[in-house]
Amino acid sequence: MADKEAKARIKINKLLEEAGWRFFDSKLGTANVSLENNVKITEKFIDEIGNDFDRFEI
Repeated sequence: MADKEAKARIKINKLLEEAGWRFFDSKLGTANVSLENNVKITEKFIDEIGNDFDRFEI
């Protein structure tokens, strides 16, 4: 089951990228999808959080 979900997520991500969606600033341009109004989320921030959300404070 987890394998199917992982493959589906990868496929969805590829389709979004092909459609021009950018969640983060990159060499292709600035982010054009806002996950939260007036909040700038970077890839570095996501990497710092990791999967253990309970240990992280904003």
